[in-house]
Amino acid sequence: MKSRSFTRFAFWIILTIPLLAADTNTGTSSGGDIDWVQMIFAGSYLLGVFVLLPVVVFTNMKEGLFHPEESGQSSSEVVKHMSEEERNDISIEILEKIGEKLTPFKSEEGEDMITITKGSQARFMKYGLDYINKKLKPTDPEIIDRVKEFEEVYEDRAQRAFTGSNWIIGCSIGVGVLMLMTAGITTFIFIHILGLVFYVLSSRTTMYGIEKRLKYFGSGGGMLGRILSSLFLGEGTKYYVKHGGGPWKRDWETEGQMAIFGLIIMIFVALVLGFFATFLGVINFFINYSTSFLNPMQNEEKWYMQNFGPKPIT
Repeated sequence: MKSRSFTRFAFWIILTIPLLAADTNTGTSSGGDIDWVQMIFAGSYLLGVFVLLPVVVFTNMKEGLFHPEESGQSSSEVVKHMSEEERNDISIEILEKIGEKLTPFKSEEGEDMITITKGSQARFMKYGLDYINKKLKPTDPEIIDRVKEFEEVYEDRAQRAFTGSNWIIGCSIGVGVLMLMTAGITTFIFIHILGLVFYVLSSRTTMYGIEKRLKYFGSGGGMLGRILSSLFLGEGTKYYVKHGGGPWKRDWETEGQMAIFGLIIMIFVALVLGFFATFLGVINFFINYSTSFLNPMQNEEKWYMQNFGPKPIT
């Protein structure tokens, strides 16, 4: 009897959690109190999907360097009014400015070198190298070699790797499937999918960002995975009971109750993570993109005018 009532209560909780999560009117009151959970939930979808997702997509598409030999660029894009010597001189000026922006360090052999350690450096280098390759096309072999060295530094340090949680992705997909089964195809389903896409893209971290994270926080990034693994896989705890002077016997009833209770916690955590994947994506954006995202309204010509003064460009 005890086990049957506990089971009914557990399944009532399981069926109630999705309704509580989907209830957008919960927590409002006549006194004008703010429902912070609802505000975070709705605000993260609005900000993440409709504002930050386009920025992240644009950055991922345009973050690579411009290579004339791969783009089929015509010679008409090169600055025409400048002589070859002037174009080489401006290329040197830009390369020197890039070098001043980068972070110095010593190699294992004790050699002085420079590298990218933050987003503003990567963005400055990207615009500088693109301007040289698009508009100047230097001819001096030493300048060309220096450009190639900087290109290698940029492509090595600015490449991104996914550092998010596969658990969160799985939970978010599960929430989407649950909503599809309970509510059918709705507008929110598509917004939720875009929110998941945003989480995945915003979780792509640059190599210098990963290096900085390891330096300050160590390799603790898998903590969420370890916690969720213990919830999803369980600890395999066994319970035994002894009646009077009889032998110890396996307490299947308690083990069943604990398994159901663990299932409730697992579903609750999965729902929370699934619904708040977009919110976590917003956090990831500020960690991974706040200093390195590319402005769609900016280009290498505007960048040059802002950093090197007005010079006629055709």
